[in-house]
Amino acid sequence: MQIIISQKRYLYVFSLLMTALSWWAEFYLKQYVEEKMDIFNKKHLSACILLGLCTNAFAVKTISNEQYQQLLPQQANAVDYTISLADKVTVNYHCEIIETPDGGYDIDREGCNKPGQFYSIDWKGEFGTIINLSIKDKPSSATMIEHKLWALAFAHASASSRVQMQYGLRKGASGTFDLTKPFATGERFGDYFDRQMNPNYFVSKGLQESSLGKDLPAGVDEDDGVLQIEYPGSAWAELQGVVGGGFPLPYKDLEPQTVLSSHTGPARNILGSSISSGFYNGSALAIVSGSLPWNQGSDSSQDSMHLFIQQSKDADALSMLMSFMYNRGPYAAKDQVLRTQEIFDHCVGIAEDLEDDWTCFQKQNDFGARYIRQIPDVTNTLTLAAKHSATSYDTDLSWSDVSNYLDVLEAYGFYSAAITAKAKAAAQQSFDTLSSNGVISYRTDFGKVLEQIIVNLPIYELGEGGPYDELGKKQFYLYNEYSGTSLVATSNEAGQADVNEFVLAKNRVAVDINGAFTQLKTSDGVADCTAQANTALQALKASTDEAYVSLSAQITFTINDSGACTFESGPHTPPPQVKDGYWDASKLYNDPGNIVIDDIDCFEYTNAWYVVGGMSPSKAYSADEWGVWRKSSALPNSTCLSDK
Repeated sequence: MQIIISQKRYLYVFSLLMTALSWWAEFYLKQYVEEKMDIFNKKHLSACILLGLCTNAFAVKTISNEQYQQLLPQQANAVDYTISLADKVTVNYHCEIIETPDGGYDIDREGCNKPGQFYSIDWKGEFGTIINLSIKDKPSSATMIEHKLWALAFAHASASSRVQMQYGLRKGASGTFDLTKPFATGERFGDYFDRQMNPNYFVSKGLQESSLGKDLPAGVDEDDGVLQIEYPGSAWAELQGVVGGGFPLPYKDLEPQTVLSSHTGPARNILGSSISSGFYNGSALAIVSGSLPWNQGSDSSQDSMHLFIQQSKDADALSMLMSFMYNRGPYAAKDQVLRTQEIFDHCVGIAEDLEDDWTCFQKQNDFGARYIRQIPDVTNTLTLAAKHSATSYDTDLSWSDVSNYLDVLEAYGFYSAAITAKAKAAAQQSFDTLSSNGVISYRTDFGKVLEQIIVNLPIYELGEGGPYDELGKKQFYLYNEYSGTSLVATSNEAGQADVNEFVLAKNRVAVDINGAFTQLKTSDGVADCTAQANTALQALKASTDEAYVSLSAQITFTINDSGACTFESGPHTPPPQVKDGYWDASKLYNDPGNIVIDDIDCFEYTNAWYVVGGMSPSKAYSADEWGVWRKSSALPNSTCLSDK
């Protein structure tokens, strides 16, 4: 027995040493890379640290000016650096969707005239005051006229999003889309993306999500931001890499409230919110484009969104589908336009009103239906307005303005001081060449300065720096036996963000046995069980050795009658399978009208509204005849009675 304990201690100390060496080497390699990027001429550099002791090699990747220029529009066979942002224009949004005589849906333009359905954009009029550039816990004495930060944020997000979608998804040296071929609309990448994912696209999303922040609640510190990157869990967890994708560098170390919340940073934190929205575009596209570790190279229709976008004849396919995934999540696209190869082939051939083909999309007049119509529509309206000088934003930018916005990016944690300094140096050279009397034009000049910024910032690659290979983990199941939903957030053995999600009642989630709980709270606020969860985890870990088989153990969690957090551990014992048609405590009954049999009394019950977990239907009905469960049968179910 003593020998076994000694071996365990040796392995534990050895693993700690290897982890420390890996992190130490990664840190110093990062410093070296940042100092030597110009010597290596911005070529892709990757290194496996300490003869393979690391599982994720630290990689720094940038693109050349020529590669960046391929992502820009052209005018008269030359790169067009113009940044067109609509201004002094009133746009309808949040319109109702109505059914048309041909069975499709359309925006109710005639009836879209109520308060909250139109926005008069006037950047200088609405955001004309000087603001301080401090963010949460990081004070600054720097200032800027607010409308400039909004404009810079939208321009940077548009450029960054294109770069991440093309070069950050691990699709090979040439990138995600085939830049040697035009899209089915006849446009090259730069013209296609500039028409649908220019700065006005991010304005459109900001209007749709929060009326550019006006709809966000006052007096709270956490509100998901102007472009609504949801946290905890959800989109933010995806960016942190919990599903094997996302962009853990830098998101694993970013604090969402600092980056997103409209009350914790300058100009409603529009810079952090917009750039995160752009990164999410890349993350969502990766999930449906065969870019994740387990589906790289897949030619399935469900892993071919990049091909769908390039082959679609509908002129709004990019903004439509990215908006759809932004609202519904990327997996919804797998179940609709990408469902089968036959559906894929049918849908890419539709030249107009793709959103109204019910082979491609489910016919539902819901938020998803609004997103795929309203965001492209508002984007098109603003893009057209921005082509005219009278309705196009412009302002003088000083070097201080450009430098300060880069400082805010650094303060968020997107880039290190060394990398930011290199981007600044290159940008200032361009600025000095273009400037007149110490200023440049946002509309006609800043695009060239932005080029120098983008090509000197690293391309964060999908999954880079995220949790190590799932196959290498040793996990256990955490079962939520509490009657309500609980927030479960954990870190893995390396201290990186791992699980971050809401777990429904009677449901489970896999957790790293060598990790730790960072949060375990009931979503109704009844209890915070984080400390007790870590105690239970340490006890479980102490009962295992190196021969432990992943997912062979479980911890169950609940709240007892006195309100105390209780945990029980043991071998994994899956709950008995619920028979078809019977009430399932672990199932989410999202819509009313589900008829279930209660195994207790064999009567049938129907839910009146959303419900998951809680008391069985018979007990709930006994407690309140007008509650969520209503008795819907006069006699017990005969099959149920015969099975007893």
